[in-house]
Amino acid sequence: MHNLIPSTVYFNSSMDQDALKKLLVLFEKNIRPDGVRNRAYLKLIWNRGTNRVYPAENQAYFQSADCNEMDGGKIRNFAVMDRAILDLSVMQNVIDVNLRMIRDFAPLQHHQELVLGLHFIQYKVSQYGASYSSPDGLHRDDEPLVFVHLLNLTSNAIGGDNLMADFETREITNVVRLEKPLETLVLTRDYFHAVTALGSREGEARRDILLFTVEPGETQVASA
Repeated sequence: MHNLIPSTVYFNSSMDQDALKKLLVLFEKNIRPDGVRNRAYLKLIWNRGTNRVYPAENQAYFQSADCNEMDGGKIRNFAVMDRAILDLSVMQNVIDVNLRMIRDFAPLQHHQELVLGLHFIQYKVSQYGASYSSPDGLHRDDEPLVFVHLLNLTSNAIGGDNLMADFETREITNVVRLEKPLETLVLTRDYFHAVTALGSREGEARRDILLFTVEPGETQVASA
């Protein structure tokens, strides 16, 4: 599939593998409960002219009710991820690689500033339980471009598969399962998508992801 990015794209050396381990330590340290999942957030601003990336002063998050009937239409404040995560080589690789695509992404090319939302989300569940996304059904995001980066998936996990559906009919056309760290699925508003609930064959199962969202600066700055 053209919108799948292999994990190797984000790893330049063995040092990046070590950096991923440090990232997961910061991930666990900073995420906090958010409904049936745990999460932390870090909002960055990218300036196209200077190519500068820096943390936003306002770290609140906003989604429209049209895109999220469960939690949209209100300003949400998540636990803020430690900015030290930006110093890790593997995180710098993620930003650099994604920016190459973002620069050429036609729907956003006329915007000088873009919001890069780093959503660190953990789905954690015991046997017979369920941990799921919000919204939990087929939808389109507010953000015109989203990178779904897998960080960790335990071998006992069931579900957690990405579904893609036709824009007009909502007929499911693809099922994608990310399994390797930093395997990535790229999503746009050209189709509907969803992720299935996470379950466990036995014991505790986890699926840790980084949702890297991209949208015009005025969308989040004005609304949140």
